[in-house]
Amino acid sequence: MLKKSMLFIFFLIVISGTVLLIQWIGYEKTSMASQEARVDQEIHVEHKEAGLFVKHTFTRLKAEEPLSIIMPPNALKASYNKKEGKCSFRGQSANIIPAGETFSITYSVKLPSFGTTLLLSDWSIKLKEANAENTIIHFTEEQMREGMWFSGLGSSKMKKLDLIDYYLFQGKGQPGALYWQLKPLKQWKNEKLVVYGESESGLDHQQLDLIGKSLVDGATIIFTGQHPSYLSDRLIIVKDNQQLSRLAESFITSEVGQNYHFKESEEWLAFLIASYKIGRPTGSEKIRRMYNQLNEQLTEEEEAQWKKQLFGLTKEPITAEQLDNILSEVKGANTAFFVKNKNENKPLQSLFFYDSRSIEVNGSETEMQAIVQNGQLFFPLTETLQSLGYEVKNLTGEKSLLVKRKYNTYRFYPSQHRFILNEEKYGLYENALQTYEGRLYINQKWLQKIFLVEVQNKQSIYIQDLDL
Repeated sequence: MLKKSMLFIFFLIVISGTVLLIQWIGYEKTSMASQEARVDQEIHVEHKEAGLFVKHTFTRLKAEEPLSIIMPPNALKASYNKKEGKCSFRGQSANIIPAGETFSITYSVKLPSFGTTLLLSDWSIKLKEANAENTIIHFTEEQMREGMWFSGLGSSKMKKLDLIDYYLFQGKGQPGALYWQLKPLKQWKNEKLVVYGESESGLDHQQLDLIGKSLVDGATIIFTGQHPSYLSDRLIIVKDNQQLSRLAESFITSEVGQNYHFKESEEWLAFLIASYKIGRPTGSEKIRRMYNQLNEQLTEEEEAQWKKQLFGLTKEPITAEQLDNILSEVKGANTAFFVKNKNENKPLQSLFFYDSRSIEVNGSETEMQAIVQNGQLFFPLTETLQSLGYEVKNLTGEKSLLVKRKYNTYRFYPSQHRFILNEEKYGLYENALQTYEGRLYINQKWLQKIFLVEVQNKQSIYIQDLDL
């Protein structure tokens, strides 16, 4: 059990590093494509008893314009057609000077010993200073006809003939890895992914969609317990939906890191954006609690608006103050939630919103502000009661609050959810009194019920003693 846990942890560590590499590769392709030569590739592969025999043909070349390539480390007997131009090999590197638009290199690859699966991650020629726009692989299988081949280029067209199996893989970019396994799988597709597994009903389509949206190019995902987990820029092998979920989380977190730019020392807040993209909290414990508090306070409509504004912050540095401003606008009430929590290592300060309206008590203006919590108003207890003419005294030793006016005496025990009025004991609902930043607040409903006042919520808030 311990060994399995360690292997899974190692897999996640590899994912985190590889995802960053995948995203870097994707964005490098996008940003550098205009500077590189653009070529197409057509690769013929024959699998015979001695191994793979490969003919790699480059097309759309410019005559006499050099092309630098890297040969596979295990390539054997590399050669070329002198009528097509010149090629000089130096170890794994080679330099091509084509005579026309086409140039081919042939070589063989000896395969390692294998059983029910085989992964070939470094079998093809790579371009150094050019961009492969389109690749076609013609794969002829003579040896392992009971199994199935997969490619990161996407879905295959496969024909079973009398003596061979023929596969056609085609897509954008480099050839990538090839994978074979004895047990065949079924295929499904979405916008950017080709997915293979035993049954579609067991696939987590939400996580697949998240991965697809975070990729620059497409990818092939294989669900199988036949081979250890594997991750490259185009081919992904996972055991189950749990690994897929972790993978989606890593992809989204990496994509957010690429596209959203936070103020220095506040970069950790990017995990909040990642959490909303994933649809569940991710990152540190503090981020997870912040995410949950936001979900508790925002209505469905407010959350949709908050996410829309949040996801649009890709063109400018993001600060905690900016997040507070957006959240305040969405809620229609003021908050300093992110400013108070911008230091990752300090304890979490609870989320609450200040109602921006002024408060009048018995016709007199005050400087008080009410707090909006889950659609309910809370008023600062001591200040409100003093404005109503009550004498308020904190009894520290008893952890209670003594309130007096004329013939009525109240004693509140906030931690016990009860109070005493003229020696009569009464219970309080748990949310009747709340503490925010060290100050005690009372719910509007209980303020009215206990102290017999009327609260009118208009352009301003009016608190008035009832004339009984």
